[in-house]
Amino acid sequence: MKKHGTLILGALLGLLTSDGAAAIRGRSRFGVRGSRPVGTTRDVVARRKVATPSFGVASGGTRRPVPRGGACSDSTPELFAKVALGAAVEAGLMYGLARYAVKVNAMDYSKVVARSIQAGVLLLIIFGSASFGAIVDNGLSAASKQVLDPNTIPGDEDWYANLKKPSWNPPGWLFPIMWLVVSKPTQFMAVWKLITQSYEKDLSIPLAVYCSHLALGDAWNKVFFGLECTGRGLAVILTFWSVLLLSAYLFYGVDKYAGLLLLPTSAWVTVATALNWSFTISTNVKLRHEKPFPSAM
Repeated sequence: MKKHGTLILGALLGLLTSDGAAAIRGRSRFGVRGSRPVGTTRDVVARRKVATPSFGVASGGTRRPVPRGGACSDSTPELFAKVALGAAVEAGLMYGLARYAVKVNAMDYSKVVARSIQAGVLLLIIFGSASFGAIVDNGLSAASKQVLDPNTIPGDEDWYANLKKPSWNPPGWLFPIMWLVVSKPTQFMAVWKLITQSYEKDLSIPLAVYCSHLALGDAWNKVFFGLECTGRGLAVILTFWSVLLLSAYLFYGVDKYAGLLLLPTSAWVTVATALNWSFTISTNVKLRHEKPFPSAM
């Protein structure tokens, strides 16, 4: 039993080192981190291809650049199938750890040791969720890669900066504050209340839905920031946002304060969803005006 606790706390150090720093130095501006695998030969080739502007042929035979920096090469069904599969496996890994944290209450540990193991597990899940995505994708996360090699990112590094922002776009300094100071700590407190104070209740569904929302957040980052697809990213973040709201509702049914503690994250993801919606609309307008081939969505 004690060996399991030692392994979890040891894994925590390795997975959180790069993932936590990514919230400060990474390019996931909305504070919901995720990744696409990088570092393999295939990824290097993909980045080289992305670095070269894609062109369409207009009716007069003139080649014109397609206004995107991403690599949305998969068909929409194929992309969503990959996203769904990856998110399901990632959520399953995190859910298994969350269930272990609940079972620790019944194990032969002192209270200090039990709480230490549970805290380590929750830090691993909540602050290191992108690392599970990296494991599933069999490579480093984009956020971690940006910490290790900040000058190399997939796609066009100016893609997000060049998107047309709405007038209500939050200032850049607010994103890391909301991510590190508000969203993640309140999530930690919410799940902590469930596994340490309500562990005698059936937490299977609330924890499964919560872990699913984390996995979908990582999936959205892969599609939006990694592949730089606004339209497909909107579909993913709408699903992510809905599952997060369901998670808050289920938490509230178990512990009132645990549910309320998920409201700051729900509000922040609502802002991210609205921004993605705005980017999708502005991108569609741009594409209609320039009529590029093929579509960049």
